[in-house]
Amino acid sequence: MSTLQDFIKWNEEKWEDKNQEMYTGENEDNIWPWFSKKLDLDVINFIEENNIESAKILDLGTCSGAQAIALANMGFDVVGTDISHTALNKAIKLAKEQSTKTKPNFIIDDILDTKLAANQFDLILDRGCFHSICCISTKKYIANLTKILKPGGKIILKTMSLKENRFSGFDTFAGQKIPMPYRFDEDIIRNVFNDHFIIDNIEDSYFYSSVVTPPAQAMLTILSKK
Repeated sequence: MSTLQDFIKWNEEKWEDKNQEMYTGENEDNIWPWFSKKLDLDVINFIEENNIESAKILDLGTCSGAQAIALANMGFDVVGTDISHTALNKAIKLAKEQSTKTKPNFIIDDILDTKLAANQFDLILDRGCFHSICCISTKKYIANLTKILKPGGKIILKTMSLKENRFSGFDTFAGQKIPMPYRFDEDIIRNVFNDHFIIDNIEDSYFYSSVVTPPAQAMLTILSKK
């Protein structure tokens, strides 16, 4: 019988292989359909509407680091984590090529088995991580977010919407097909998070993209630590 650690190891190896394929050879650019060189408009709006001027922010599943770099350019103390060495090497390279107000710190870490210290982040941005790992362990994901988020901290969670019919795929583990990415609507979001966080807002949104037009439809959820 497969264990959670088997799933975690498989997931890490899978994404490392995918990113090696992405960033080696003739193409060196991030071409995932949801990739954006800039912060999504609703993320910017959240920061501005809440007058957030100073914060320690985690960019969870940072991949090639565009979101973390953009946040650092706004002057925030930013940590970007990913399970792929290949992706983080790309992020570090891109950060060195740009002049930002603060320097983002990129760390290998898996939120399902995190080594990050407790109570250290004011804000966590998850732009597509959860919808890629929710089939592995939602319980671990929630427990570890709760651990590393400061009291009163916020989470900006962006997941693929059930309204989006493109970009459907499946990974296979132990003979079982796993939807990738998983898709959500408001009811599913509330069922998953309502017992663990304060749900401040759920609304339709997009994965604003530098790659595809129109952008993928998403669910934007704002969560507060209880």
